[in-house]
Amino acid sequence: MDIMENSKNINPFNNSVEAGLRILTILNEAFPKSFDLQNLVYLDYLTIHSADIDKTTESLHPAVPYRSGEIMVRGSIIAKGLNLFVAKNLIEKQYNIKGIEYKATENAMPFLESLEEIYSIELQNRAKWAIDKFSRHTKQELKKIMTPKLSEIDNEFNIEILQ
Repeated sequence: MDIMENSKNINPFNNSVEAGLRILTILNEAFPKSFDLQNLVYLDYLTIHSADIDKTTESLHPAVPYRSGEIMVRGSIIAKGLNLFVAKNLIEKQYNIKGIEYKATENAMPFLESLEEIYSIELQNRAKWAIDKFSRHTKQELKKIMTPKLSEIDNEFNIEILQ
């Protein structure tokens, strides 16, 4: 009975394994650069919802309503994913003057290269795009870039409901 109850609580999407894999992919693209948790939350959003910021790109995940709220709740899921991949020696946790930051280890690339699913390949493409465009920005700069876009997304959905 306990196994059945526990299996009901398993979410196949936005769980620590999926979030950890996305973050590992982002960190691998940025290697040897490291990021704190909040920057990783922003980079994760930009990786999977890239069309929200740049209409010339295609998002990896569908444009679901109120996805801008993901920024608020994603931190804890990403933190669990980070801890999982730190334990597997794919991500390194660093303590420095800026606080706690994470970076990919040397093991990350061979692990990611072994993944051949279309999703994994597209994830690597979007992560490269996000790193190329946004990795030099501070948390404050990313927030300034994203806040108006996220408000626009929520407003577009509210207007669609009214029509």
